[in-house]
Amino acid sequence: MSDQKIKLIAFDMDGTLTSEHSSWEYLHRRMEIWHEKAHVFQDLFWAGKIDYAEFCRLDASLWQGTDCLRAAEILTEIQLRPRAGKVLRTLHRSGVKIALLSSGLKLLADQLAQILPFHHHLANELVCRDGSFTGEVLIHVSTDVRGLRKEDHLQNLMDKYNIRPEEAAAVGDSLGDLEMLRATPNALLIGAKDEDKHKIMRELPKIILLQELEDIFRHLPFRV
Repeated sequence: MSDQKIKLIAFDMDGTLTSEHSSWEYLHRRMEIWHEKAHVFQDLFWAGKIDYAEFCRLDASLWQGTDCLRAAEILTEIQLRPRAGKVLRTLHRSGVKIALLSSGLKLLADQLAQILPFHHHLANELVCRDGSFTGEVLIHVSTDVRGLRKEDHLQNLMDKYNIRPEEAAAVGDSLGDLEMLRATPNALLIGAKDEDKHKIMRELPKIILLQELEDIFRHLPFRV
C-alpha cells in the first residue's frame, strides 16, 4: 500500500457496496425469468461464446414491455453493506473524490446516488420509454470495450483531477473488477467468492482483503 494520501477511491457496486453480487440477476430472479433464459445468457458469456454487448442485449431483451417503475421498486429491496453510508460520508468529509463504477444496473446506481455522496457514478442503462422498458440497453461500463472498461473510467478520473495512481484506490468483489484493481497500488477486495478471491490474489498478491468496509480506514492513508 502507498503512503500517499488517498484523493480518489473507486467502488464497484454489486457485491461491494451492496449485499447482492448482481443487480441484473436479482431483478431476473424477482421477476421469475432467471431460470427460464437469463442464466443461459450468463453461461454463454462466461464461456466466451458471446461478448459483453451481446450478453447485455440478450438480458435486456427479456425485460421488454416491463414497467420501469416496478423494476425500480424491486431494486430498492437490495441492501447496502453494513455501515456503507457512514464509510462513504466519512470519506467525503475528508475530501476524497468518490466514484461508483459498475456494470450493474443504472436504476440501482441512481438510487444509491440519492443517499450516498458520489462525485461520479456510472452503470448500465435499461432504456425506458413511455413507462416501459424497450428491451434495449445503453452500455456505459463494459468488460471488454476499450474506453468503457472500469479501469478506463478510473484512469479518466485520475487524469481529470490530476491524481497519481498511488493517490487513488479501488474496491471490488470479483474478477470483473480485476483490471480496475490493477490500475492502482491501493487495491482492496471485499466479499469475493472463494474462486474469484484466489484468482485475484494470484494476480495481485498485495491486495488487501476487507472483512468490513470500514476496515478501509485501517489500510489506507487519508487526510484528516
